[in-house]
Amino acid sequence: VGFVAIRDPLRPEASTAIAECRSAGISVKMITGDNVETARSIAHDIGLVERLDEPIDVPNAAVLTSRRFNELSDDELKANLPNLRVVARARPLDKYRLVRLLQEMGEVVAVTGDGTNDAPALKKADVGLAMGIAGTEVAKEASKIVLLDDSFATIVKAVEWGRSLYENIQRFLQ
Repeated sequence: VGFVAIRDPLRPEASTAIAECRSAGISVKMITGDNVETARSIAHDIGLVERLDEPIDVPNAAVLTSRRFNELSDDELKANLPNLRVVARARPLDKYRLVRLLQEMGEVVAVTGDGTNDAPALKKADVGLAMGIAGTEVAKEASKIVLLDDSFATIVKAVEWGRSLYENIQRFLQ
């Protein structure tokens, strides 16, 4: 009898980057094709959800499966979006639907992606961020920004620089 487990380790800067996003008023949502238990565990490890026993597929849940995500009407989903943190077992158009609904709610949406299936969401988002190393050419063409190091922490640095530049322009105009 044997047992083998493989784990792709999280980048050490990921949890810090998530915390910095939250303190900057940025809501982070993870959409993944992973199994719901794997997704919830990763989300817990990076600080996206607080408890490993976070309820799944219930009203106002932080973790939804793609099946439940698609069972909800747009209005029901919009009511749940402020609490939503993870969509597991996601299908290609789930990311696009989430972007569309957030934009309808008046949110500015940035999306990361690396595959051909991510292209519609990358194009629809206010800011599409493709992965430069692992990303397909289709994803890179559909996005507005290509991350050369494929790191979420780079997005946080870009937001810091962008906000700083915006404040400098405001001061100059005043």
